[in-house]
Parts: sequence; C-alpha cells; structure tokens
Amino acid sequence: MFEIDFSSGHILSDKDTSYQRPGEVLFKADGAKARLANSTTASQAAQLHPLDSDQAMELHRRLLATYQYELERQAENRMDMAFDEDIFDHIQWKPEELEALRARGQEPIVFNIVQTTVNWVLGSQRRAPTDYKILPRRKDGNDSAQRKTELVKHVRDENHSEEQVSLAFADQVKAGIGWLETGEGDPADGPIVFDRAESWRNMLWDSRAQRRDLQDGRYICRTKWLDLDIATALWPHRAGVLKISTETRLLASGLSDYGDEAMDMIEDDSNFVAPMTSGGQYWRDRIRCIEMWFKKPLNVPVMSGGDFSRELFDPWSKGHWADLQAGRATLVERPREVVHVALMTEKGLLDVRQSPYRHNRFPFTPLWGYRRGRDGMPYGIIRGLRDIQRDLNKRAAKALHHLSSTQVMVQSGAVDDIEELREEAGRPDAVIVYKKGYDMPQIGQDHNLANAHVDLMQLDAQMIQQVGGVTDENLGRRTNATSGKAILARQDQGALATSHFFDNLRYAMRCHGEKMLINIEQFYTDEMEFRITNARGNPEYVTANDGNPRNAIDMMKADFVIEEEDWRATSRQAQAEQLLDLMEKLASTAPEIVIQNLDLVIEALDVPKRDEIVKRIRQITGVADPDEDPNNPSPESIAQQEAKAAQSAMEQRAMEAEIGEKEAKAAKTQAEAARNWLGLRSDNVDQIHQAVEAALKLGGAPAVAAMVDGFLRIATSEAQGMGMPGASAPAPMPPVPPQEPPTAAPVQPDGTQPVALPHPAPAGGSVAGQARTFSI
Repeated sequence: MFEIDFSSGHILSDKDTSYQRPGEVLFKADGAKARLANSTTASQAAQLHPLDSDQAMELHRRLLATYQYELERQAENRMDMAFDEDIFDHIQWKPEELEALRARGQEPIVFNIVQTTVNWVLGSQRRAPTDYKILPRRKDGNDSAQRKTELVKHVRDENHSEEQVSLAFADQVKAGIGWLETGEGDPADGPIVFDRAESWRNMLWDSRAQRRDLQDGRYICRTKWLDLDIATALWPHRAGVLKISTETRLLASGLSDYGDEAMDMIEDDSNFVAPMTSGGQYWRDRIRCIEMWFKKPLNVPVMSGGDFSRELFDPWSKGHWADLQAGRATLVERPREVVHVALMTEKGLLDVRQSPYRHNRFPFTPLWGYRRGRDGMPYGIIRGLRDIQRDLNKRAAKALHHLSSTQVMVQSGAVDDIEELREEAGRPDAVIVYKKGYDMPQIGQDHNLANAHVDLMQLDAQMIQQVGGVTDENLGRRTNATSGKAILARQDQGALATSHFFDNLRYAMRCHGEKMLINIEQFYTDEMEFRITNARGNPEYVTANDGNPRNAIDMMKADFVIEEEDWRATSRQAQAEQLLDLMEKLASTAPEIVIQNLDLVIEALDVPKRDEIVKRIRQITGVADPDEDPNNPSPESIAQQEAKAAQSAMEQRAMEAEIGEKEAKAAKTQAEAARNWLGLRSDNVDQIHQAVEAALKLGGAPAVAAMVDGFLRIATSEAQGMGMPGASAPAPMPPVPPQEPPTAAPVQPDGTQPVALPHPAPAGGSVAGQARTFSI
C-alpha cells in the first residue's frame, strides 16, 4: 500500500501527499516574504522576521493576555501556597507580627510541629516501593514490551526519576500541587528523553479545567529566568527582542506585571539594594521567558485501528507505516485539538511550532493535593494546620513573656527613675533604692496566666495530630494506648487521613508514565546498548533496535501500567502479622498448604532481599510466579517446567514398571496354580487308562471316542475355571458310523454296579445325553 523509504528523510504516501511532522514551525520565512511581497519592498521583506508579522504579533498579544489573566486569577491562592511552604520552613510569623513582638520585648518562638507531620508523609512515600509494567497490545509484542520495560528503567535511572518524583510529591503535600515533565532531550548533553520535576512557583494552568490530568484544559504556562547571554545563544535570530526584554535588577518581587511574589521571590533584591559590594559593582541581565503550551483545533490525519489507534499520524514513525502496510490501520481525517508551543518574552515571540510529541498531550503532569470545591484551586496538608501552628507559637511566646516579666507597684516619687526601677526589678539580684517616707515598691509575678497559655499549647499540639492524621503511634512514640489493637487503630487513622495524597500520586505517575513511554517509542529509534541495574544492584546490558523485531522499540505499541505496594506501611505490617498467624494455625493440620503459600507470605513481609528469598523458595517448592506472563515466561520458569516435565516422565515410567511387575507376579501365580491343578489331575491318569481299555474290549472304538470326548470337555472347562492361559475348548472327535447298541450287560455275580458311559456324539459333534451301561 505504501512505499516506505527512510533514506530520503521525508515520507510520502502513494498519492505524494506530504504530512507535516510533529514539531513543525508555524511561521516560516518563505511564507512571511510571500505575504509581504505585495505590500512591502524586497528590502523591507528581507529585514522582517516571520515572528514579527501581523499574524504572529496578534498571537503573541493573545497568549500574553491569557498568561496575565491566569496570573491574576490564581494570585491569592498562590500567596497562600507560598505561606504554607513558609510554615514548613519555620517562617511562621508575619512581618507586622514580628514588629509588634519586638516592640513588646517578646521573642518570636517557633515550635514547628507541622514539619514533623509533613515529614512523616514524605517519608512514607520514599519508603514505599514502586514498580511498573509495560504490557504489549498484541501477543507477538511480548519481547518488544520486555525491552521497553528495561529501557524505561534505564531512562528512569539516567534521569534520577525517584528523586524527581519525591521533589514533586513534596510540593504536592506542602503547597497543594507538584509537577512532573517529560520530553525530548539533547543526546549530546543528556538523556534522549528527560524526566524531571518542576516547581509550582513557575507554573500556571487553565483554571477552568476540571480533570486531574488537565486534558480538558486549553493551555499550560511555565516561566523561567535566563541570563541574557544564554538566551541569545539559544535564539540568536531574536537577539533584538531579548535585549529590550532585559530586566537588570528586580528591586522587589511582585513589581513586574508578568510575575507575582511567589514566582519572583528567587529574583528579589529588595533585601539587598546596595549598588556596590566588596567585590565591586555587579549587574546581571536577566530575562523572563514564558513557555506556553496551548491547543488549537485543526483537521489532522489520525491513525484508525492497529496498535497506534487514535494517535496523530507521524510520517517519521516506522510503527505507523508498518500498521498501514499490514492493513491493521487506516488514515482518517478528524478534527482534533492539536497541542502547540510558543516561547516568548513580554516583548515578542521567540519560537512557535506544533508540539513535537506524538501523544498530543501537555508534557506537564500535575500531582494534586487537595482542590478547593468552588474554584478548583489547590492546597496542601499545611493549609488546615497552619492556624493551629501559629496559635501554638503565640501561646508559647506569651507564656514565656509572662514567666519572664515582673510587675512593680511603686508610689509616685518613691524612685527617681522609673525605667531604672523597671530594669532592676527584672533582675534576680535586684537592688532597689527608694526614698525615705515612701512605701517599699512591691514586686510580683503572675504565673497563673502563663500556665493557662501552656495548657493551650498542649491542646494545639494535640489538635495538629488529630487534624493532620499523623498520631504519636505513627511516629513510634509512647502513648496511653497499651493494647496492640488500639495502637493499630490509631496507626490506621493516620494512614487513612493521608491516603488521598498517595491515590493522586498513583494516578499522576500513571499519566506521566504513559507520556514517557510514548516519547521513548518516538525518539529511541537508533540501535543502542544500555545498562540497567537489577534488584540485587548488579549491572545488566541490553541491546535495542538491533534489526531484530523482538528488540524493536518503535515498531509496536505498548501500555504503561504502574504497580506499588500499599502506601500504608503500618497497615501492611498488621496484615502480614495476621497472615503469619493463619499460617501457624494451618501448619499443624495442613502443612502442605503452608508450603505452597510460603512464597506469598514472604512477599507480604518487609524484609531485606525479599525478592531473592521468594525466588529461592519457588525454586524449591516448584510454585510458579502468579504475576508472570504465561506467554513470556522467564528462563528460570522454563528450566523449572522442563525439570518438572522430566520428573513427571520418570514417575510415569516408575509407575508403569511397578504395574508390569505386579502383572508378572499375577501371571506367575496363575501359572503355578495351573501346574498344581494338572498335578492333582495326573493321579487319575491310570484309572482313565484302565477305563479306556475296558471300553475297547466291550464297546469298540466308537464308544471309546465318545467317552474320551466327554472327558476332554470336562477337563477344558475346569482348566478355564482355574484361569489357565491357553485353555480352550477342544475340537470334537470325528463322527463315527452308527452301530447297533449292544445288549444290556448282565448283572455281575459279585454285585458290581454298572458304569454309565456317554453316548456316541451325533453328526454335530456334541456328546449325547444318552449312556450305555457296562461292568468292568
């Protein structure tokens, strides 16, 4: 259907239709010159940059107005978020309060109990193990998905992703929102795909968006301060715009129309305004660069069907063309909100282009704490604790002030200098001189009011634990809870009160991982060998894109699935104890059940080398890993299955040999029984021989034949009853011509009874029931 040729750089379909690659520049120089050809001279058109055209300037004004709108709309909540972080950083007194304390001679005491609560939540995130899986969309993509799993691990190791997630989670808990970013990096300077955190102070977003991933929003903004020389090196063709956008010194944060106090506090020079220092005069030219990602509705080609269904068609994607060639997908034109990116200053545009990312989503992923119901503004765990914390500090300052203050009652004129008396009365070795004729000055202290403030301080400390959910039991402190159930109940309270943050983190990590996986599929197209670190810390080397379809990264689509252990460590410990108790009870009645479930019991425990212990237990017990893909078993599972099959074959052969041995013994027993029977019957051979001779003398050959035939039939039936092999009915004797029956035998003088012999057989060969009587 399509002729694929990657050597020429750009890909054309069979109709020679050229599709633009993601990241295409919107305002090109050739187009700008063509539009200005009719209204300006050639020299003017050559000097006009396409980003300075009327259309580009209109876009700049619209984007800048949107940025200022969100800055003003979110300004109040951003101030509260900044103050929440100050509470964590021990900056808990406002400037006007500090002035009042200094005027009264009080110390601004800070007992930061909130920080301990927040640190417990942050520590729980760092202790909780996190894992993920890359699952293929087709059965033949198992090997490729395994390579992607290893490559994602390499990218995360290269970017120190665990530390970046912890930074974003800290912003989520303290301020109410954190940010993660993933995108295309520069291979010459760092990873091909970067993964990093971004401070909430630099971010603005569409405040009308309701979804947690902001996919229903129209824009996301980020600001960044750059030095003039660095910005000029990045955009040399816009040096003039950069020069007029320079801010030499920002004397106070919040004075600029394009930033607020939270955003510009790092650039604030209001606390140090001297133009000269001991090192001389220093001026640092700084530029505020604004990066805005916005959606623009367009009709674009979209993949329909196949692995890459619903993705914007990328003419540089081998996987897209492979699905089109195989007939698994087709191209359809659909209206989509296509993501674009604009880089600008307050004076003009620096660059505008379509998003370079195939996923057509914002590269930023928010990690939400709490969201205010009326306007969706974020806030963290500190927002509900800061008033209690500040009241505790005030109570502590007042209690100390009352304890260290002295009240003096003196008559007017008793001392010459009241201030000297005030200072001397506060000393433990005070010497007070008063005039004769006046009452002695009375010095007293009111400790009752100080005790009341201390009681309120203790109440505030308890309220912080109750509101925050992190109790003394969670912190490992000794409390009045003595029973194990009471301690676990209070620990569960802390786990449930903070579970909202971890649920939001799980969702954000899944969305962020999906974007990073698509970026890996898009930008890791060359052959490479990379190192990963296994669970034991040993390096392993993996090759990708080596020409083998099993190792191809960009040919097949996969899905990112995140997994993690229960964030509530104390609850998991309680569940593990219950599981151990159950196994202990089963060990006495059904030990085989304990053996078959021993690997699952170890997995539930927080012990060192847990995975290695489970692996060795499964090797001994032969139990398969329940989480392993049956279509893509590990080498250990394959070897275990082969060993199990060999063992089953040996057991089958042993069983067959045992059955054969038993059958041989049975046959031997039957043969011995038959031989014994023949031995018993041989005693009558002489008697039979004598009877035959008598029959020959009396009845002739026909009578003897009939008699012998009857004897053989009786013997055969008895042999078959004994189970003798090979015993069958004998062939009948040949018929003999009929003869006249002999005359009746006379009665013997000695009284011998006549003997009845069988009648000769008829023509059918059977022995008749008639008999002749004769005497021997």
